[in-house]
Amino acid sequence: MLTTATEVIEPHPNNLVTKSNLLIEANYKLGVVEQKIILCLASNISPADSDFKTYTLPIKEFTNLLGLKGTPKYTELRQITKELMQKVFEVRIDRKVIQVSWLSYVAYNETEGAIDIRFDPFLRPYLLELKKEFTSYKLENIIKLKSSYSIRIYELLKQYEKLQERTFQLTSLRKMLGAEEIYPAYGNFKQRVLVPAQKELKMKTDISFEIEEVKKGRKVEKIKFLIFSTRNHKSKQLDLFHENLEEFKLPNSFSETVKKLGLNVGIQLTDEMINSWEKHGQDTVIDLLEKMQYRRDIENPVGYIIKVLNTPGANEITSENGDIVAHLVSEFRQSKEHLPDWLVKRKSIEEIKTWMTIDQEQANQKFEDIKNELYEILQIEELNNSERSDEEMEEEKRILLKRIHSL
Repeated sequence: MLTTATEVIEPHPNNLVTKSNLLIEANYKLGVVEQKIILCLASNISPADSDFKTYTLPIKEFTNLLGLKGTPKYTELRQITKELMQKVFEVRIDRKVIQVSWLSYVAYNETEGAIDIRFDPFLRPYLLELKKEFTSYKLENIIKLKSSYSIRIYELLKQYEKLQERTFQLTSLRKMLGAEEIYPAYGNFKQRVLVPAQKELKMKTDISFEIEEVKKGRKVEKIKFLIFSTRNHKSKQLDLFHENLEEFKLPNSFSETVKKLGLNVGIQLTDEMINSWEKHGQDTVIDLLEKMQYRRDIENPVGYIIKVLNTPGANEITSENGDIVAHLVSEFRQSKEHLPDWLVKRKSIEEIKTWMTIDQEQANQKFEDIKNELYEILQIEELNNSERSDEEMEEEKRILLKRIHSL
């Protein structure tokens, strides 16, 4: 029998939703109705609450919230909450990726015309007693949004409203929005996800945004959001959290951003270490850590960061073969000679074979896997040698190898 505190709630537009930034940035995919249920419950949490209550939501209010028309159908509502009970979000803590359900309990009181809902206890540190690294906004800003992507983008940008801009790796943004396999072509992703969200946020919320595309060659690699506040006055309720309370403010410094990204890849970074990296450029360091967020092949993250930062051009590495590519780039950068493609290939295969402890055939295949990325970083052109005689190539090799004793 459930004996926890119960509270009857109403999804009032002026209620404040307050979530930890870690929860906002977690990987999950919920439908627009499911997101509104979660946010409606979150908006009824009091800053003084030390534990979750069982929230009782009147069926009429529930159907209004979900935008359902006509007489409430319990079977339809039950299906919605049943599916939500099965949904999970992922959050990384140290070296663990934890999957957690949003809700732990749902009950329908048909005679009373109400629904009892309770958050999963794991969510306590992300929704209760928040004193730092959180974001707050009025429920009214998302209640009218019709796209689940619009809601997620609103939260991700609201988090950085004071900074007025936020940049994502395109792959990271897709993952946060749960759109990794949807609209694979960027043009479709932009027209079906980003543009509709841009229009909805401008019309219905207290922020708007413009998009800047950051390209690598012709390919869009990052999305930079320029964030604009459209509200006329601050919420009095929001001021209760922020006015003269320094610890409630969103940490915006370079050091705190790097520390947060470091925790996401399972490492705890010191101020001294971060300060030593800053000379390489804040954008370079943050960009590298963002690229590492979804890599699983890096056994020594700190060592990898140091090596990449100290290897010119290596911060361009994005593939899962990043360790070996960074190693080869570091080796070849030591040479002051302009290296021909045949020499890079030969030396690379030898190094791959030794470094990865694999046979010749496997080393040849690994080189083919990384060749394009390696050549692009080193700015090496793969030449067509079919028009040159064997004698000419051998003479070139002999002269160059004589000049280069080792790389």
